[in-house]
Amino acid sequence: MAKLTRERKNQTVFRVLGEAQQHGLILNRAGSANGPECVIGGRVYRNFGSCSYMALEAHPALRAGAAAALEAYGTQFHFSRAYVESPLYQELENALEAITGRPTLVAASTTLAHLSALPVLVQDDDVVLIDQFAHASLHMATELLKGTIVERVRHNRMDVLEDKIKAHRRSGRTIWYVCDGVYSMLGDFADFAALKELLARYPELHLYIDDAHAVSWAGNHGRGVALTHLGDSERVVVALSLNKAFSGAGGALAVPHVGVRTRIRRCGGTMVFSGPIQPPMLGASLASAKLHLDPGFAALQAELEQRLRVAREAIARHHLPVATTDSTPIVMVQFDSAERARSTVKEMMERGYYCCFSSFPAVPIDRPSLRFTLSRHNDLADVPRFVENLAEVVARRRETSAVAVAAL
Repeated sequence: MAKLTRERKNQTVFRVLGEAQQHGLILNRAGSANGPECVIGGRVYRNFGSCSYMALEAHPALRAGAAAALEAYGTQFHFSRAYVESPLYQELENALEAITGRPTLVAASTTLAHLSALPVLVQDDDVVLIDQFAHASLHMATELLKGTIVERVRHNRMDVLEDKIKAHRRSGRTIWYVCDGVYSMLGDFADFAALKELLARYPELHLYIDDAHAVSWAGNHGRGVALTHLGDSERVVVALSLNKAFSGAGGALAVPHVGVRTRIRRCGGTMVFSGPIQPPMLGASLASAKLHLDPGFAALQAELEQRLRVAREAIARHHLPVATTDSTPIVMVQFDSAERARSTVKEMMERGYYCCFSSFPAVPIDRPSLRFTLSRHNDLADVPRFVENLAEVVARRRETSAVAVAAL
């Protein structure tokens, strides 16, 4: 297969996203996006497209935290963080350490955390193995590792990963496996049981996991799935998102010990050169962290878990063809053509439901998908109704396609 050059990739992305924009499926402006409903183009939709899994963005505690920080520090803290940082950073990192059980380092975003951490953690003679469906920001970060061997691994194929570990361990190199905790491409989990076994068998192996889509809704105090399964390992670094379900701003790194934190803080490029998080959003993140530490937070997680359970039961009942049966807030329905995926999303919007069209480069070019997400915003009764409507649309389009093929 011919290599996809940067020019060809850009041409493909421009064409695919241009078609999606012409159909009104992307690059829209929202009149309102919070809550069980969203307003787009003046029309109200039931909201099945948000990454606010825990529905905290309008929580009174977060609003108060942002307001208090705005009053104390204004809209911006006008120092490079390399010289002077807002005291809110220390408070936030202390709270995150209580959540994760590890030293943490806050970054301006999860992507910028990757861009700081990986070039510091990975040495020139190390080997990096990265899951093919790891978040694009992780692939972007590996491009900074000039001179380091970087190889892609088929998605969640632990047998292939082990073969590569065996091949490279003979050289005595440190081997890094880079992956997601919950994959936004498919909505599935990393194979944590297998990863734990590999860590035990191969002392050369280290893991770097982006757990952005599991933070807040999963794990004790919302620490996510990676730290829940692998948090006791000294050879695991986990990146978190303070956006998405956390409803604050920025990202964070949960590292094995303070020495790793200090190295990244001093040497990480984006830790030195990127701008600070604005004080109101630091205040919101701090308030969110305190909310996560409250004993009552588990009840909020249980509310989302109930919606995930109801959704999965409806998906099984209606035989909806989804990418994975893993119970996460991300559900992907894959299609054999972009046109079929687009038309399904459009019909769901006509029925009053907002969900997302996913195409290249967000997903592989041969896996155009309808993506829907679940959150505490969703009324419990709306969840099975949405799945029923979607299953009906998908089934009818399959029938129409079969008739068209038979007529040829």
